[in-house]
Amino acid sequence: MKIGVLTGGGDAPGLNPAIAGVVERATKLGFEVIGLKRGWEALSIRENDDHVVALGPEIIREYSRLGGSKLQCSRTNPVSEENDRTDIVKENIAKLGLDAVIAIGGEDTLGAAGVLSERGVPVVGIPKTIDRDLYGTEYSLGYDTALNVICDGAERIAHTAESHQTIFLVEVMGRHSGWLALRGGEAAFADVILIPEYPFTLEKLVGVINQRLEESEQLGFENRYKIVIVAEGTHILGEDAVRRDSKLDEFGHYSLGGVGNYLKGLLDHEFSHTRYTALAYLQRGASPSQKDRQIGRRFGYNAVEMLKNGESGFMIALQHSRLTKVPLREIGKSPRLVDVDASYDTDRLNVKIEWAGANG
Repeated sequence: MKIGVLTGGGDAPGLNPAIAGVVERATKLGFEVIGLKRGWEALSIRENDDHVVALGPEIIREYSRLGGSKLQCSRTNPVSEENDRTDIVKENIAKLGLDAVIAIGGEDTLGAAGVLSERGVPVVGIPKTIDRDLYGTEYSLGYDTALNVICDGAERIAHTAESHQTIFLVEVMGRHSGWLALRGGEAAFADVILIPEYPFTLEKLVGVINQRLEESEQLGFENRYKIVIVAEGTHILGEDAVRRDSKLDEFGHYSLGGVGNYLKGLLDHEFSHTRYTALAYLQRGASPSQKDRQIGRRFGYNAVEMLKNGESGFMIALQHSRLTKVPLREIGKSPRLVDVDASYDTDRLNVKIEWAGANG
């Protein structure tokens, strides 16, 4: 068997461990692995010789400890209505002699994989998004590492906030879901956490901050600094999310960002000293955590096992602490959002990974 592997969408810690897992398992089974550079772009253009690289154990030896993607990423949509390149994808798969493709990505990358699967392309998906909002899986690659970065960043900022007695707004990623802001903010002991699932009023935000300040005074604390964690998709009730620009990508998304700075401008009228910073791409640019390394490799192993067993059209998923599979056609369902009342029941903090297929 000859397998192509690609990483699409944004980069995230855990991509390289997943690639390594694919190559390690495939090599043990006597399969050949071809790396497809820049996501679906590699299969969506006819002159793609510089987008293809052979992968073997000697090449991926250090992958598991590296952040980003050694195969690079792009936001190419091979099945967009304006520029459907399904035929070119099939031609390239035939030209390269591929028996199947393993696509590592989020909602958009795997959504395209689902469409191609229905059109006859043998493909298996591996979930990746630091937002952890993919339907059908409790975990996606990059989430744990990003949480560690948020916690560390917020704690560093707290030192400056305390020194200057500042209300500091820290913006983190999260277009539709607030998992990063919620769990990262909890770990960093943030005073206020704002997430997309729960729009708010400015009056409510000001009231909560003032309440926190009053509580500090009542307890005899001299410190009047507060840390507010803000997800990029957060918005005031009745307003749209703040856009970084007005350009749509190939999947129909605007770039979000700047909501923390927008809120700072509004809070300047209420408080004497406010500051803003965005962690932005720092959340994605880190060496993968132990958890992302282990789960990434297991995702890769099991993706190859599925193909060995003749299964395609599925995404590897983690459900109830076990690796399983979800049909790719279901990826486009509503994203996995935060339900604050139920989140502690459904979000296991200590996940035990058990094998669902591969042995050895």
